Amino acid sequence: MSREWNESLFGCFDDFGTCLCGWCCAPCLYGQNAEKIDGSSCCCQCFLYTILIPCYLCWVPHCLKRKTLREKYGLREDPSCGDCLTTFFCGECALCQEARFLERQGNLPSGHIAAAGPYMNQPRQ
Repeated sequence: MSREWNESLFGCFDDFGTCLCGWCCAPCLYGQNAEKIDGSSCCCQCFLYTILIPCYLCWVPHCLKRKTLREKYGLREDPSCGDCLTTFFCGECALCQEARFLERQGNLPSGHIAAAGPYMNQPRQ
């Protein structure tokens, strides 16, 4: 069963830091997202995205990663425009949406271990 995205495509200002990263350094955000989605190398994905920008083909790998993300979490493809049109026309907004979604899922890049939160010892009785 498919479920809806918990983040709006145009909700960039819900997280200003992610929005800023998406607009100022889209290849970096793409690489971070790719690493969280399927363990791809952040640096390699960032490089791939960067070299495809001049010929405006960066949407192709982005579209494929977005599809992988949707399949992994059982998300419904937007019926009005789909992954290809979303990544082609609204690439930065899509990157930000994906980053916010992944953050809410509690994903960490591969190889990172979540730090244990603070704890309290129980008093002895």
